[in-house]
Amino acid sequence: MIMKFINKIPAGIFIVPLVVSMILFTFFPNLFRIGGITESFLSANGSGFVIGMLCFASGSTIKLSDLKKLIKFQGSLILSKVVPSLILSFAFLYAFGLDGILGISGLAFVATIISTNPAVYVAILNAFGREHEAGIYAFAGIIALPILPLIVMSVFGSGGLTGVNWWPVISVFVPLILGMILGNIDPSLSKVFATCMPALLMLLGWTLGQGMDFIEAIKSGVPGILMTIFFIIVTLPLTYLFEKKVLKGDGYSAIGLSTIAGVSTSTPAAVAVAIPELQPYVTSATAIILTGVMITSILAPFLAGKLAKKRGDRFI
Repeated sequence: MIMKFINKIPAGIFIVPLVVSMILFTFFPNLFRIGGITESFLSANGSGFVIGMLCFASGSTIKLSDLKKLIKFQGSLILSKVVPSLILSFAFLYAFGLDGILGISGLAFVATIISTNPAVYVAILNAFGREHEAGIYAFAGIIALPILPLIVMSVFGSGGLTGVNWWPVISVFVPLILGMILGNIDPSLSKVFATCMPALLMLLGWTLGQGMDFIEAIKSGVPGILMTIFFIIVTLPLTYLFEKKVLKGDGYSAIGLSTIAGVSTSTPAAVAVAIPELQPYVTSATAIILTGVMITSILAPFLAGKLAKKRGDRFI
């Protein structure tokens, strides 16, 4: 009965656990903070392992012969999202500075506009029977890390890249590469780990929801909503047109990319550690990002479902 309900929702295997977990966390933030296995499994502490396992499992599905095609299509699409985001980030900073405009600080703008939610992205691909493209998770996941916003803020503030920590980027690719190696050595292992993908997406939705406070998101008010609207009207048309007109795709990947990652809520604090003068903007920036995470995580699967209905496609 539960799975029947979940399967009626595009990317529901990720979205439903996310929403349930978010509601529980909002009212009972320490419900699973009891230490031991329970905390590791059911709290936000488990997200790192789940993400690593998802990178590994998705990597195991990549055939080396298909890697070029995967990077050519999905990689190009990701670049169509990243490049305009970087241009907009510098334009905003140079136009409005760190204080920003309409309650949206430079830190909030950069961290939001660059982000994408790889979990929703992969969940939508899976929902429309494109599991073989899930290997792009690691590449999309880099956008959700604080690394790009840190580079942008470092360049804006000092004109250099000194102090940038590249290890988070490297750490994303280690499980991916290991999965690729094992999956290509023994294709039967690929089948084993591919079956883990739905369960991992459910767990990821849950663990990410354990860091989302609905009330805190509401506190961002108008700035959070404005930033989210701007993100959608800029990101979605650009990526959708690029996928449809240039890559001759179906548009689902573009919709999946037009999301904001839950892990990006950690970006303001992470960037402020490296650039202390940004500390006063951390709280408001985090609330703004959280608003965008919740709205886009639900909106993207909804739009994908609408597109599927219009085109007569079926999701699984």
